[in-house]
Amino acid sequence: MVCTNGLFNLNEAIAICLYFTVIGYKFLCFGYFMLIRFRKTKRMYWLYFSLFFIFLAASRVFYMMMDFFFGGDPEKLVAWRFANLSGWLSVAMLSGILSTLLFTGDSKLHHVIKKIFPLVPIGIGIFIMFIPDIWISDPLGLFGWGTGKLVLNVIVLPIYIVLLPFMFFYLAKRSAGTLQRSFLLNGIGLLLYYVVRAVQPVLITMTGSGTALMLPPLLILLSILIITFANQYESLK
Repeated sequence: MVCTNGLFNLNEAIAICLYFTVIGYKFLCFGYFMLIRFRKTKRMYWLYFSLFFIFLAASRVFYMMMDFFFGGDPEKLVAWRFANLSGWLSVAMLSGILSTLLFTGDSKLHHVIKKIFPLVPIGIGIFIMFIPDIWISDPLGLFGWGTGKLVLNVIVLPIYIVLLPFMFFYLAKRSAGTLQRSFLLNGIGLLLYYVVRAVQPVLITMTGSGTALMLPPLLILLSILIITFANQYESLK
C-alpha cells in the first residue's frame, strides 16, 4: 500500500484521510480526559483513560507510516515494533482502568493485582521490541507473518479481545442505572475496536480491496465514539 511515484490511489487517499480523522479524535479524547476530567478530579480512572487514547493515537501513526509511507522492509519492521509497543501500552492503560474498577478492596492481594495487571501488556510490548525480525516477517509463514507475529495476532490478542470488553460487561451486570449503561457501552466500543484491529491485517492481506482499506477506520472511529459517549455520564465525573 506504499504510494508509487509520490501518488496514492483514490482508496488509499480516502483511507489516509479517515485515519487522520481517527488520530485527531484520539488526541481530542486525550486532551479532554487529561485536562478536564483528570485535572479536576485527580482520579486515576481518568488518567488511565487519557493515556489510553494517546497511546492508541501513537500506535495508529506508526501503522500509517508502515502501511502508506515506508517502502523498505527494515523501515516497516521498525514501525511495526513501535506501533505494537504503543498498542500494548494502551492495553496496559485499559488494564489499569479495569483494575481500579474491579479490585476496590484494601487487601494486599488487591493491591498486588492492581500493580501486576497493567504490567503484563507492558511486558508484551517491550518483548516485541527485541524479538528477531524473522519472528515478525517470514515469507514462508502464514500471510507472510513470522512466528512471533502469528502468536500475537492469533493467540495473545484474541485473549485480550475477549477479556477486556467482557470485564466491562461483567461490571455492567453488577451495576445499575447510568453506571450500567456506561460499562456496557465501554464493553461494546472496546469489543468493536479490538475485533476490527484483529481482522484488519488479514482483510488487507487477503483482499487488498478498497473496502478493506476504508471500512476499518470507519468502524474504529465508531468504536471510539461509543467509548467516548460511554464516559459522558454525569455520575462518572
